[in-house]
Amino acid sequence: MLLDPDYGKYPFTEVDREARMSQVTVLPLSLELEVTEGQTVMAAAHAAGYVWPTECEMAASCGLCVSIVRAGAEHCGPMPDEERETLERTMGMVDPSRRLACRLTVDGPVTLTKRGVRPAEEG
Repeated sequence: MLLDPDYGKYPFTEVDREARMSQVTVLPLSLELEVTEGQTVMAAAHAAGYVWPTECEMAASCGLCVSIVRAGAEHCGPMPDEERETLERTMGMVDPSRRLACRLTVDGPVTLTKRGVRPAEEG
């Protein structure tokens, strides 16, 4: 049995893990991320060894992780209140094509644009 890193206590098999993964493509880097059900895009990027621009360390308060949804919007999870509030404060509006990677969950293939995403070793 493996342990799901996001839920921490829910055991699942490798078959379950594969069934619960979604593909997220991040442009312009052409990064392909596997995102587990319930995991945020930013957490998946960090787990894969990538840095996503942020100052609030995934607290949904700085707005620097805002990304543009290019395809697959129907696979994006609901927008939490704290994400909505940050987008209103930082962008002056809520546009469903703009999502905070620190709050964005997915349940199918999604393509995002976010400049500044890079491998962690590029410091």
